Amino acid sequence: MRPPIAVISFNRPQFLRQVLASLKAQRAGTLAEREIHLFQDGAVNRYSRIRYANDVDIAASVDIFRSHFPNGTVHQSADNLGVCENYRRAERYLFEERELEVGYFLEDDLVMSPVYIEMMDRLCRWAETRPNVAYFAAYGDYYSGPADIAVRRRELITLDHHWGFGLLRRHWRKMRGLLEPYYEIVSGSDYSRRDHRKIYALYTPYELAPRASSQDAAKAFACDRLGLWRVNCVVPFARYIGNVGQHMTPKAFAAIGFDRATVAKEPVEDLDLPGEAEIERRLKDQRGQFVEIRSAEFASLLAGLPPRKYNPVRLCDRDDVTFGHRLFLNREPAPKQVRAELARRRSVFQFVTALAKTESFRNRAAGMDNSRPCSRGDVNYIYRLCLHCDPESEQLFEAHVGKTAAGVLTRATWNSVHRKNLWATIELPH
Repeated sequence: MRPPIAVISFNRPQFLRQVLASLKAQRAGTLAEREIHLFQDGAVNRYSRIRYANDVDIAASVDIFRSHFPNGTVHQSADNLGVCENYRRAERYLFEERELEVGYFLEDDLVMSPVYIEMMDRLCRWAETRPNVAYFAAYGDYYSGPADIAVRRRELITLDHHWGFGLLRRHWRKMRGLLEPYYEIVSGSDYSRRDHRKIYALYTPYELAPRASSQDAAKAFACDRLGLWRVNCVVPFARYIGNVGQHMTPKAFAAIGFDRATVAKEPVEDLDLPGEAEIERRLKDQRGQFVEIRSAEFASLLAGLPPRKYNPVRLCDRDDVTFGHRLFLNREPAPKQVRAELARRRSVFQFVTALAKTESFRNRAAGMDNSRPCSRGDVNYIYRLCLHCDPESEQLFEAHVGKTAAGVLTRATWNSVHRKNLWATIELPH
């Protein structure tokens, strides 16, 4: 059986249409007897209940796939899983449920040359003969100019982004154990609101580390620990079009040079496929990059992490209830009230919504405020209860602790555009 193709899709039908058109336009016979699967993510996150997409865009993506590949298989999620869990279910389907030995994975932002899958098949046949090649792709070296690419056209290089890649099942199975601590952090929660600090803490004990907290970085790190190479062509056989997405903006897209790529239309027939000694040298270089990140960049990466984000529909704990009464009602709750609220098992979103509707809070909003100056805990919980995140900087504490009335800051934060926009995206199930 030819390696199946799993297309990972979310809310960009305008990009997906181009990707699927390029897939359908592969050289005659390339897609024959090959399964095509769409793993379509949903709109409202399963865990945070934040809406990340319009239902119209989700439906359009499925329709576009079916129009291009009427015999393809759609795996549609009723909820938004996030890219990590959507990839994971695709991997599990191919490698666990179907027990296939290799799979190709595409996202909705890589437009392929008519020979892309042909080049992937060539790389796949070679990778299957090597004991230490796990990932392979053919989108090319985006950081080199045409002249350099022409000189190095036969060369293979270390894979950077996990775009349009193939993965061998035997290596995926080896990686699973190393990835479990990562999945324990990000699975069962909103991937875009993942706990970066917990993820980087996984890398702290080692002398090497990846640069990012993403799933791709975790997989690259696992490959390095297992001595597995991730390989890419030098010649670009695809064009990245994702100038708008979770990790990309049009400005960054242009600055990197993705908009200037020239895609090869003919295959490279005489690829220089490295032997074991050369692969070991590449693995040593790959390890050196991770060591350099750990020694030279890790401290600054930790210092620059964004504030921790919380699940808006997490269940209230004792501190949520206590600070909610202090900040919104300007009074300490009786122990009996705290126990009663915890017994209700309401989400923080529901609890704070109810507090904001009370007469006590409305009266304070009208100017009847006699609350004490903010403590550090007050500032923390104003952000956690209203914005579902920690304060973004130490300067914010310096501006308000001991200086701003707790009720005034609570009211200002509750009335902020940021809070209103965030809460407007949260949809509780009926």
